[in-house]
Amino acid sequence: MKALVISDRSEIYNNVTPVLKEKGFDIIHYKWIIKALDNIEEIQPDLIVLSAGEYPRHWKTLAGFVQSGIGGNDVKMYLYETTPLSEEDQKKAADLGILSFEEFETVAEVNVEHSFHNVDIAYNDNSGLLHLTSAKYYEDVNVIEVNENLTNVSYLKSLTMFDENKVVSLTADVENVTDGITRLKVYQI
Repeated sequence: MKALVISDRSEIYNNVTPVLKEKGFDIIHYKWIIKALDNIEEIQPDLIVLSAGEYPRHWKTLAGFVQSGIGGNDVKMYLYETTPLSEEDQKKAADLGILSFEEFETVAEVNVEHSFHNVDIAYNDNSGLLHLTSAKYYEDVNVIEVNENLTNVSYLKSLTMFDENKVVSLTADVENVTDGITRLKVYQI
């Protein structure tokens, strides 16, 4: 797994890299965000860490590139901050799906320790609406992560998972919802 760290400040790099290495990431370091933007397609990082304070205008542009899929699929982006973001920037970061690096340990735990494969799922919520979305399936722990807030349900009676080889009918408990990601514990019917 590759982590892209973008910072010209040694104290940020020195604080971030040991945590990433402990989680098994190979580190790619850029001091200039424009250079990182130019090479993001070749780098294909799994995770990006940078400081909004160092790059107050460009971190949002980088987030747009990441969301477009140019730098890879499902790239997680984290801001390392020594001073709090303004309310406006906090809202922009949340809207762009960017987390604080302080949250990295809890959010990345499942992603680093367990392998996953991409699936599509269909489920009915409490209102009776059918939802179709893509997700990650962690087969060894029977967990599905969905990039949606499922705050109005605690249990899904009917969930169908599609991957390249099979279709499976499941039920699921909503384990938690954090920063737009819902973690489902799934059971075969």
